[in-house]
Parts: sequence; C-alpha cells; structure tokens
Amino acid sequence: MSEDKKDFFDYDSYIKKNGAQKKKHNVKPAKPKPEQAKQKPPKLVPADEKDKSAADRQRKKQENESIENIKRMFDEALDETPEEMAEFTEEQTVPDMPESNPEGLKRKLYFLFGIVVSLLAIVGLFSTVGFVVDKVKDFADNTQQKNEFAKFVYPIVICDPAPFDQTIKLRSDTMITAAIWDIILYEDKTKYESDFDMIIVPELDVEQHCTKLFGTGLSFEHQSIIGADIQFYYDESIKSYRIPSNPKYFTYSPYIENISRVGESYTLTVGYVSPTPAWLTLTSDEEPKPDKYVEYIVSKRGNEMTLIAIRESDLKTESQHGL
Repeated sequence: MSEDKKDFFDYDSYIKKNGAQKKKHNVKPAKPKPEQAKQKPPKLVPADEKDKSAADRQRKKQENESIENIKRMFDEALDETPEEMAEFTEEQTVPDMPESNPEGLKRKLYFLFGIVVSLLAIVGLFSTVGFVVDKVKDFADNTQQKNEFAKFVYPIVICDPAPFDQTIKLRSDTMITAAIWDIILYEDKTKYESDFDMIIVPELDVEQHCTKLFGTGLSFEHQSIIGADIQFYYDESIKSYRIPSNPKYFTYSPYIENISRVGESYTLTVGYVSPTPAWLTLTSDEEPKPDKYVEYIVSKRGNEMTLIAIRESDLKTESQHGL
C-alpha cells in the first residue's frame, strides 16, 4: 500500500483477515443482532480534509479578529456615541429665507450713514484742534523771538542812531553809548566798584559790549558822553567810565512789529515807543503806539546776534501819515 493511502480504512482487507482467523480457529461467528446488522461502520474523514477545515476555521477567526480591530480603531477615532451619531443622521431643517423688508433696509442705511458722518465730524474736530494748536504754538514762538530781538536792539534804540549801511561808519559816541546802556540793562553791576550813586566800569568792558552789539574789527576813541539828561564820564587816568547805577531817563523802547528772514539775516521792523520802560512794553497786553518805525538788519547765528545796518522803514505811523 502506498504512503498516501495508509490513513484510509480498507474494509475488504479487514473482512478477509478476520475471516481467515475465524477459519483457522474454527470459531463460528455469532450472528449479529438485527440492530447491529443494520448499523453501518463509522464514516472516516480523510486527514487532509480535517486539516483543511481547521485552516478554514483559523482563517475565519483571524478575519473576524481583523474586522473587530478595524471597528475598534474607528470607534476610538470617532469617539462618538450612538446617540451622537444619530444626531448627524437626523434631517436638518433649512431655515426659511427672510422676507424682504425695504423699511428695515432703509433704517440700516441711515444708521450707517449717521456713523460715517459722525466719524468725519470727529476727524474734522481733531484737525481743527490741531490747526489751532499749531497756530497758537507758532504765535507763541514768534512772540518769544520778537522779545529776544527787542532785548538785543533795546540799548541801540535808546541811542536813536542815524541810519547806516555799515557798522564801520558808526560814530564812536554812538557805539560807546549803546555799549554802556547794554551794561546798565543786562550786566551784573554788583561786580563793579561803586562811588556813591555811580559805578566804575573799565573801558575794556565797554569795548566787549561794543563787539557784542556791532561785531569785531571796530575802532573808536574813548570819550565822555554828555547829554541833556544823562552823562557818562570817562576817566582816562583809570581807563574807566563813571556811569549811574540806576538811571531814570529813557528815550525810546523797542516794539518789534514784523520779522522777515533770509538765511542768517533778519530784517526787523522796529517801532520806537516813547518813553515807556522796556518791561512795560514787553509785558503789556495792549499793542503800543510807536512814534516811528525803523528797519534793523541783524545777523543771528545760534544765540549770537550782531547788528549789520539800520535803514528807514516804509511803514509809517498815523502821525507820519498826517504829515
């Protein structure tokens, strides 16, 4: 018998073998009972079919496990309960389109238009406020500049010099008088030696104030200034001037009417106000009424100013127009 058929039951061989054994022993076989005679031998399943059935069961089991794993993965990813999933399957009701309302649309348009107008009004208000602030600032800056120039030209205005186009043409008495007035107005007079109601000022200080007002390169002769109301005495022995510490007489005080500029050159329209103290002219709220106008040409570099020229002004006062 071949190897591939060893596992099959050979019924014929079994009968022959048992019959031969019975004949050999002279044993009479017992008659089978009716029930036994009718009973059929058990049906044997080939081994390869058993293996095939077991493999099918194993494959189905693996398929079922794979399906369960995939289902479990989807359940974990979605993490949705059946109730929540059911909500998605419910029919979504579509809201009805609102009916057209022309009156409501007009009210909305009017409201938007009101907002735009309000915004424009606010912007215009801020622009107006900014413009006013800038103008006030410019006015304040211009007022400060006028006061600075008025302070500079004040000692010269007191002298009331004749017009000139070059400082080298100025007379010595004019330069000395202006320099002494500059000392009286702005210098610390406590540093000078006093003699009763007079102070003794070295000629070197007078020369320095001349340079401050009219620039460098000037030459003049020191001398006494004798006027009807005030006198500055020059003492050659001590190279100094005797001047009053607090003079009571003032001729003119300046009022700056207008300022124009070209580079570092400033043209000042100076009004001569008589006889008002400088502090009153510069602090009064009312504009003074000058006796006449004169143009001063001043060079300004930083905080340093120098008088360049004096000339007649085209601006006339009411009294001059009457003439």
